[in-house]
Amino acid sequence: MPLPNLCSQTLTANRHNLAFTSPALVSSGPQVLVSLPSSPPCLSYPYPAPCPTPSNMKLLLAFLLAVTGLAADVAKPAFSSPKYDKDIAAFEAADKANPPPQGALLLSGASSMRLWKTAARDFAPYPLINRGFGGSKTTEVLGYMERITLPYHPRVVVFHCGSNDINAGDTAEAVVARVTEYHRRLRAENPHAQLVLLSTTQAPSRRTKWAEMKKADEGFRALAAAHADIRYVDINPALNLPDGEPRPGLYLKDNLHPSEAGYAAMLEVIRPAVDAAWKAGK
Repeated sequence: MPLPNLCSQTLTANRHNLAFTSPALVSSGPQVLVSLPSSPPCLSYPYPAPCPTPSNMKLLLAFLLAVTGLAADVAKPAFSSPKYDKDIAAFEAADKANPPPQGALLLSGASSMRLWKTAARDFAPYPLINRGFGGSKTTEVLGYMERITLPYHPRVVVFHCGSNDINAGDTAEAVVARVTEYHRRLRAENPHAQLVLLSTTQAPSRRTKWAEMKKADEGFRALAAAHADIRYVDINPALNLPDGEPRPGLYLKDNLHPSEAGYAAMLEVIRPAVDAAWKAGK
């Protein structure tokens, strides 16, 4: 009769032998004792296959977890937004037709970046890539990072986003958390990349949201204080008077986006930070 599998038996050990009782045999007859050498209970052929040891089980578990995690990463769908997928596809088509330079100055964010028509001239001689897309929130800018930020390996990123989030009812804490994650991913891809982090725009048309915007700006300021590669720039003094009223002629008629003169005023406070970031970056 073949020996039963040791892994499913009740084992009894003493100084000189190892005995086991087979449940199958007990049910059909008297207890059967088999005397085996007192050395290891996990035996080689012709005995049954060895029982897993705790060490082997730990290794197997670690392997299975690693494989499961890899499969989850592979299966994770890419970020998608019906509102912006076409804009991102257009950026990718432009990149394919005319590949942008690596290690450039990247403008990242929402419509105030997208509408900066004189940016290439204003930031010369730095090679410039503008990937602002209108109406976007930090959720989308972060979500599309793999497609319109990281592939360029930017030396410096000018980031301006968050006002739309807060206008839509999001909290300052959530905005700061996403910007923090943006920075983490940027540095993971390129440890020498520099971030010029602009404040939210306290535009006249969004006065009711200013208090939450100011909270986000304090979070941005704290983030910059904690990281030498982040330079925080408050653009509001360039656009607004000390009492918060808009400086004449610096906003478009929508009282939201900067005019050409508004961009010129912003450039005066942003350019020094970009110059310093460019020197520090690689």
